[in-house]
Amino acid sequence: MALDTAADAAMAREALASVVPRLTALIRSIRNPAAHAVGDWNAGDVAVHLAHVWETLPALANGGLESPLRAPGELAGLTASRVRGEQDRDLEATATRIEAAASAYLTIPTTESAMRPWLVEGTALPASCFSCHLLNESLVHGYDIAHAEGRRWRIEPAHAGMAIMGFVFPALSVVDPTFPVDQERGAGVRACFDIRVRRTGRVFFILDDGAATIEAPSRRPVDCHISAEPTTLFLLLWSRTSQWPGALTGRLSVWGRRPWLGIRLPRMLRNP
Repeated sequence: MALDTAADAAMAREALASVVPRLTALIRSIRNPAAHAVGDWNAGDVAVHLAHVWETLPALANGGLESPLRAPGELAGLTASRVRGEQDRDLEATATRIEAAASAYLTIPTTESAMRPWLVEGTALPASCFSCHLLNESLVHGYDIAHAEGRRWRIEPAHAGMAIMGFVFPALSVVDPTFPVDQERGAGVRACFDIRVRRTGRVFFILDDGAATIEAPSRRPVDCHISAEPTTLFLLLWSRTSQWPGALTGRLSVWGRRPWLGIRLPRMLRNP
């Protein structure tokens, strides 16, 4: 059955238009660029990475850039090397770069159904997915900067839902199916997860001995049902939180004939 997770292009752009001013204000207000943010990056590194994202993805979406990766596993090395090589670390200049790229991107009309070559050679996604990819990066890395600064970063549930259904799941459907899975922890696991993003959408996530695929819901037997508030699931997918706060507050529910797999699932996946 065909997977239908395409987001509404106009709504995705509206979301970006509301998030970008908050994001650039946050970058300008960073007090300690050297504060640890995520992985090996500090807050200043994350801001620089966001400028790269906002300059790269629109160029791909508009046909001005070829796919820079031969395989998804190259992404971490590419982004890290670009951040290390960035000479301009001025926060005002970084925020201005993002604003300029966003302004140019949001003023160019797009065709929602048109397919565009994506980051990885041989992959293509609908034009709307690029807006959702930009939204995804802005939300998760805005969270990283705010966390480094000891501040709150609100992620609207509707925006998180668009990032998940409009980018994360479509991207997973076109990459090497072994890429998202921790091969040691996912070895031998065969299961169908029914993932329900509340008020947003639903997919079947299939694990098959180290390979992951995304399917439209069907009559296939389900091993584990997962229902989650969009923001909770978004942060969980990107390893910015554990499942326990959501489970204890009802924002995350797991049930089915093999519910323990829902608890194990985050540990069986890996981030790029």
